[in-house]
Amino acid sequence: MIPVDTLRNFTLFDHQNDSMLSLIARLAEEKTIQAGGIIFAQGDPAHYLYLVMEGSIVLTMNVGQKGSQTLEELEPLGKDRVFGWSSMVRPHVYKMGAYAKQNSRVIAFDGGKLHKLFDENPSFGYYFLQRLTEVIGSRLIGKCVQLMSLIDW
Repeated sequence: MIPVDTLRNFTLFDHQNDSMLSLIARLAEEKTIQAGGIIFAQGDPAHYLYLVMEGSIVLTMNVGQKGSQTLEELEPLGKDRVFGWSSMVRPHVYKMGAYAKQNSRVIAFDGGKLHKLFDENPSFGYYFLQRLTEVIGSRLIGKCVQLMSLIDW
């Protein structure tokens, strides 16, 4: 269990009441990942949603027919960033891989347990998925800008 005050510091949970934060804190587990440690691979079943407490996480994507090239995010994910959102949406398969660029601490949430909590508290599930959609949208826009910068107009 993670302290409620720790969760309150994350954008994903700001403006949430204490009782809801207490429920979600019970589902949270802190994990330490050593530099170079693989958290998940692209194509793995997506079981966990993560929040970065400290350190640096890099998302990777295999591109090309044989997956021989790797596209890395230009800016690694640091404190307060969310990754592993595939655990929250069907088909629950990670679209990218993730590894720790440096020693890192993350908060992990079991996606199945979050879904159950959302079923029991639909208004919180709605709020949470709205916030998560903001993360996904901003990441998509960032990738579009990154790709456009590679095109020779």
